[in-house]
Amino acid sequence: MIEPMAKVRLISPRHLVDGVTATLQEIGVLHIESTPSEAIRIPLSPYVMDEAARQRRVALDRLREELRRLLLLLPEISPGEWRGARPSRPELTEEGLARLIQVVREVGSRVDEASARLKACEEELALLSKYEKALVALTPFLSFIQESEELDHLGVTLEEKGGDRHLLGVLHEMMAKMTHNRYELFHARLDERSLVVLMIFPKAVSSKIRSLLWEEGITELQLPVSVADKPLGQALRIILQKKAELPIQASRHRQDLKDLALQWRQVLAQSSDAVLCCLEQIDATAYFYQTKMASFIYGWVPRRSLAGMSGRIGAEFGGKAVIEECPIDPKEWRTIPVVLRNSGVLRPFETLTRLIALPVYGSIDPTPYLAVFFPLFYGMILGDVGYGLLLLAGAAIVRRRYVDTPIVRDLAAIFLVASATTVLFGVLYGELFGKLGEYVGLRPSLNRMEAFIPFLAVSIAIGTLHVALGIALGAWSAWWRGDRQECVAKLGGLLLVVTFVALIASVANLLPRTWVTAETAVLLSSLTIIFIFGGVRGAMELHNLVNVLSYLRLMGIGIASVALAFAANKLGGMVGNVFLAVAIAGTLHAINFVFGILSPTIQSLRLHYVEFFENFFAPGGRPYKPFRHLHPAPPFRG
Repeated sequence: MIEPMAKVRLISPRHLVDGVTATLQEIGVLHIESTPSEAIRIPLSPYVMDEAARQRRVALDRLREELRRLLLLLPEISPGEWRGARPSRPELTEEGLARLIQVVREVGSRVDEASARLKACEEELALLSKYEKALVALTPFLSFIQESEELDHLGVTLEEKGGDRHLLGVLHEMMAKMTHNRYELFHARLDERSLVVLMIFPKAVSSKIRSLLWEEGITELQLPVSVADKPLGQALRIILQKKAELPIQASRHRQDLKDLALQWRQVLAQSSDAVLCCLEQIDATAYFYQTKMASFIYGWVPRRSLAGMSGRIGAEFGGKAVIEECPIDPKEWRTIPVVLRNSGVLRPFETLTRLIALPVYGSIDPTPYLAVFFPLFYGMILGDVGYGLLLLAGAAIVRRRYVDTPIVRDLAAIFLVASATTVLFGVLYGELFGKLGEYVGLRPSLNRMEAFIPFLAVSIAIGTLHVALGIALGAWSAWWRGDRQECVAKLGGLLLVVTFVALIASVANLLPRTWVTAETAVLLSSLTIIFIFGGVRGAMELHNLVNVLSYLRLMGIGIASVALAFAANKLGGMVGNVFLAVAIAGTLHAINFVFGILSPTIQSLRLHYVEFFENFFAPGGRPYKPFRHLHPAPPFRG
């Protein structure tokens, strides 16, 4: 059902507006109205923040960003690591805010220092790791490097492209020519296409060799800046030593951050929560109104929560803040926020209603009807004990695993109900993975593969009932809105559908043929009523005749499902090898089961959203958004 709502006005002295706002946020049931009609009739001005409030807003914004940054830098704390009492949320008075800003500044400097050291350590380690293969490959040759005023050395990497494996020979020829055979060349393979080479040569030709390497596109091994001015041998030794020391230093810096998190993370989280609360309260004041002496807050509250909210406001402010219930103008009905409230097994089906739209306030909530007919249609189509039990197990597992994800949990609950109807119809049809039910004693009361005409009649009968119910709900809704002509036109449409189906049944000898004349007369009368009271719009009622026939999909798709299950068993039985038979039949049954989940869902929803809803459903409801704290701190686990 749609929760009854009350329109309220809260009046308080302007100096109490901050306290009233905080209390309303804590109660969390008032949907604040931004443009109430009363604000036009009464000379009210929108609430405007003074300079002090604006400066406070800016300070809170900066503090929020700083707290968010620090919480991202500090590591998470597991439940077993925290020791101590739960920190309380700070009171953000002027003094409290100044004190919190100072604490955050001091903690932030310590966190930034530890984070900077860790970052520098990790960046240097990542840089050194780039050279790890080359360094390891060159290590055996370090003993050949002798520091000398006459000799120079450098390392290069060679990339062999397109199968060319003669680069090393070309480098030997170049070095021999440039140095008159006064050189040494040591190399090691990094991978299938790369070589690292250590070259030792006279300093006199150093510049010529480097220029020639650059012209030939041969990459010189670039060392990190910290050791770039060191001789290669010394640089390599320093790098290898640093690479061994850096992980230990990084671990020490991470522990420093962990210690800070153990001391401050919960405090900062509670402080962030308090700051967000204050900012939400300040943002809410943009929808308030005022005079010179008083502030006015308009909004909507569920009627069952009105007494509790009024009592709380009255108790906290001693009668200085007053809540009044305002009359609702009929023009406001479409703007009243909508809350769906269904209990027990009906509640998960609200998800299916919201998939298309919320109903307008004062119209009909289709959730109870979805809860009845969706599982019915689903079970009629799939109708197999084996598939139903598999669906039951899968839905139960999903619901248990995603209990904290509302939409998944609700959909799993819906399929739990649908699986139960699938099993029940499977017993009615005598089906267990197709015709295997015969081997366990299942006897069909309605054989879908043989009782074609009875199953067709059942589908049409259910379609007639469903469409007729939708028309009846539409007639009631029109009467409730005061549109008597539409109500009568709807009743004419209801009579048209019932009479049309009865006429077909009489022609098919399912009802007495002697009724045909009377049914024809009633049919013509219903058409007259539709066009007299509905006019051109009433012609839409004729579409319900086609809608009834659309329910034949309950029969057609169901028969296709059982036919595929029958084919799976037949093909499996034709194979002599037991294991191969199980594999073939199992694969086909798995495919049929997947289609059995998707197709009945799509078709059942389509019969509701198209054939059923079009007769009464009024979409476009405004979501109920109560003013409450939107981003609570994560639960404390000490």
